[in-house]
Amino acid sequence: MKLASIVASGIVALTLALSVTPLAEAVPVDFYTPPAPLTTGKPGDVIKTEPAIGTVIPFTAITIDANLTRIMYLSQTATGQDVAVTGTIAIPSTPWAGPGPRPTVVLTPGTQGMGQACAASKLLASGQEYEILQLAPLLAQGYSVAMTDYQGLGVPGVHPYLNRLALGHDVLNMARAAVDFVAPDSQMGLWGYSEGGMAVAAAAEIRDTYAPDVGLVGAYAGAPPASLLELAEIGDGSLLSGGLGWVVNGFTSAYPDRKAELLSTFNGRGLDLLDRAQTTCIYGAPILLGPFTKTSTYTNDGRSVRDHLEAEPWRTIVAAQELGNTAPSIPMYVAESVSDDFVKTSGVDAMVQKWCSAGATVTYDRSPIIPILTGTGTGHALGLLNSIPAATKWMEQQFAGRSTGNCD
Repeated sequence: MKLASIVASGIVALTLALSVTPLAEAVPVDFYTPPAPLTTGKPGDVIKTEPAIGTVIPFTAITIDANLTRIMYLSQTATGQDVAVTGTIAIPSTPWAGPGPRPTVVLTPGTQGMGQACAASKLLASGQEYEILQLAPLLAQGYSVAMTDYQGLGVPGVHPYLNRLALGHDVLNMARAAVDFVAPDSQMGLWGYSEGGMAVAAAAEIRDTYAPDVGLVGAYAGAPPASLLELAEIGDGSLLSGGLGWVVNGFTSAYPDRKAELLSTFNGRGLDLLDRAQTTCIYGAPILLGPFTKTSTYTNDGRSVRDHLEAEPWRTIVAAQELGNTAPSIPMYVAESVSDDFVKTSGVDAMVQKWCSAGATVTYDRSPIIPILTGTGTGHALGLLNSIPAATKWMEQQFAGRSTGNCD
């Protein structure tokens, strides 16, 4: 399919998917069960694989024109324990027409929700994965694409949502795993928006210490939630205010020894939200997780979650997720809409400023996108669509060896 028709079909697929629940039966569940005991080896080792498909529109046979492989690979939690993670490798069916071997982009999904049914690889197989809006242009460029599902999505467990180290580990270990499938000596770049933008930024920040063997030409981080304090502020009372449940469950998943202490903040209504959030995917969240609800209604003392995050037991954990404190050694392209209504622009500004002050090579695209309805995520979604063409051009320049930055 041509790029324009793929993207148009992807938009149709996204619209249709809003009215349906995840089609978990489209993917065999057995694949997502890790071996017991878990395979020993090095982070990035492939545990198992199987052929896969990418459906463009739900309930149709329209599939992505690429060779897809579903993989399970070894990664590590935020605290360093081995964990199985799944993902998808997509290689275009057409020969690579550019110089050298076919490049590879590690695609990091935006927020999928929480629970095994929400894995990007499952939603991609059933035609419900909105990341086709980014996957399609990358494949149309001729790149191989390796898309991780992240910990706790697909495989058993609770997804450590917006956890800097867990996300960074999963991205870099996906890059390691992809080496077995893509062209030898393939150049690699990272690409992600929203939670995916945070995952990319985190991976770029920890690459030198955690995975110096992973060669990267550059990374695109779109609308990364650089500050969870600001995310809690802008999200309170919004369409996705119930996403609080994902954040808190992510904390208790990443730091199980702090679980009881963290949960003591919430009243019965809050605990009920956390329970429902564990099985809710992104499409159901606006309805199932209490849209436009103030987070103060979920706490024992009636204070907002934003206020609680500034004090222990939250403060230390929240600070550990902040982006910008370590400058990436690879070129970065950061895109953010000044009217983003889910990710506060000031946090992204601060992240870029700190990176630039530390000598990083950063191109910052700060675009004036106006949301249709504030608090509904339209500014955030339009920022995604707006950034794809420029980010694609920038990534092409990185693969051609032309690094640029506009920190000055």
